[in-house]
Amino acid sequence: MHHRTRTTLRDGLCLAILASFTFGLIALVSSGHPSPRLSASAEQASVAHGRLPPAALTIHVSETRTAGQLSAAFDRIGFDLNSVAAGYISVPRVLLTRLPRDLDRIDNPDLRKVVFLRSLLPVILQVNEQIGQDRARLLQIRHEVNIGQRLSPDEVQWIMALADAYDEPEANLDALARKVDVIPPSQALAQAIEESGWGTSRIAREQNALFGQFGQDESGQWDYRNFPSLLAAVKAYAHNLNTHHAYREFRAARAQMRRQSGGIDAYALAGTLHRYSERGDGYVQDLRSIIRANDLEAFDTARLNNLASSATIVASNDR
Repeated sequence: MHHRTRTTLRDGLCLAILASFTFGLIALVSSGHPSPRLSASAEQASVAHGRLPPAALTIHVSETRTAGQLSAAFDRIGFDLNSVAAGYISVPRVLLTRLPRDLDRIDNPDLRKVVFLRSLLPVILQVNEQIGQDRARLLQIRHEVNIGQRLSPDEVQWIMALADAYDEPEANLDALARKVDVIPPSQALAQAIEESGWGTSRIAREQNALFGQFGQDESGQWDYRNFPSLLAAVKAYAHNLNTHHAYREFRAARAQMRRQSGGIDAYALAGTLHRYSERGDGYVQDLRSIIRANDLEAFDTARLNNLASSATIVASNDR
């Protein structure tokens, strides 16, 4: 009798696990279109970030050449924005070289938005992941210094290299901690949307110029910068916000948020970006409207898939 009770309990547990797995599969293969007003509570955000992989792990180059093909490929691997925003699944490590060049020719605006968000979100999270790793090591070293612990030669060398990369010549650890920090995904997405017209501008599709950054060409003329990949464009954008003197207010506000709550309020932080555009406060208002109208803050808790078996996919859609 005792043995039968244990067997019944075990069978019930198996059924519960099967039901949970089935629910997860349904979430993975759902439409991929964001719902109008998504909200990600702290409870939802803790469900499965970084743990649940897509059902398939490969996107072929031939699937990335048009927006329609790419959308179908994202659907096939289970990359659903609703499930990401709700915290049910993590984001696959799909790093596209560029946006589909026919993105501006999609008649359905909702489909165009979904393709853009699914193309760019993994890249933003990849850049933030590296910054976050550097920040974690920096804060650990600062803690060691504060308690009087002697740094190793490797730690000293690493700090000097980081200070050089972030234009902090005196290698002040507190100053570095204000610079070496992530950009909220909702803010990065909103700025890319505003600057590139949801990826439809010519310079976005042909030059990966998503954030309106200027540079000098070989002849010394100023023009929109060319980037070899979306990853390079997002890295340059994050570095610009984290180092340029025009964005000291941005970095100070972000550091204050860290001290007060440990997190970053992207909507509030957008208020410091009035120097990013000549439109000033009008630009800030537009960013905040984009963030709220598209529920982009739901992606601020998104995480890349971190299972060892889930290799990074670098999908080249050059032609």
